[in-house]
Amino acid sequence: MLALAAVLALTGCGVDPQDAPEPVSIPPPPAPAPDPSAAPGGPRVTVWFVRGTGLEAAERVTARPGVDAALEALLGGPTRAEVLGGLRTALAPQSVLPGPPTPAGPVVTVEVARGFTEVAGGDQLLATAQVVFTVTGYPGVQAVRITSEGAPVEVPTDAGLTAGPVDRDDYASVAPDPPPPPAGPPAAPTPGSTAPSTPGRRPARR
Repeated sequence: MLALAAVLALTGCGVDPQDAPEPVSIPPPPAPAPDPSAAPGGPRVTVWFVRGTGLEAAERVTARPGVDAALEALLGGPTRAEVLGGLRTALAPQSVLPGPPTPAGPVVTVEVARGFTEVAGGDQLLATAQVVFTVTGYPGVQAVRITSEGAPVEVPTDAGLTAGPVDRDDYASVAPDPPPPPAGPPAAPTPGSTAPSTPGRRPARR
């Protein structure tokens, strides 16, 4: 009787009963946007940013190997987490022109825009050091020549201005402190040296 009443109620409302339920497809939630700095694979490069008055290294994963990829990662600047941790960059936006640097043996030529030379104060030395340390981290590269429109650019170093190639030794004042040497084994006693003996008690006389 209850089943018949339900059918009559549906018929009275003008709704035809379904023979079988219809599946309803629910679209999946949108996937989160990938984080470029957290790419799972690809070549790893070391770029250099600024902490205080010196340089500090940061790791990046790039889509391809090469000096140009390392420079692109450098120009991307520190991540938000790195900025909150105290890192910054002295490089002005778009101060290094896109395109692969020109290799010439162990010296790589990097073309810069006018904004690179307009960095004020000590930040110009830091900006140059960032480029030099990042580029010379690539195997086989020992020095960097900075040019603008194909002409050499004078850049600051610890010893003053120069238009020639520069390397890491020219920026020792902002280089990170070297790690302490590993602790060696304990020193062995010198031959003939013996530990002082404790004098014993004399035997009692009888």
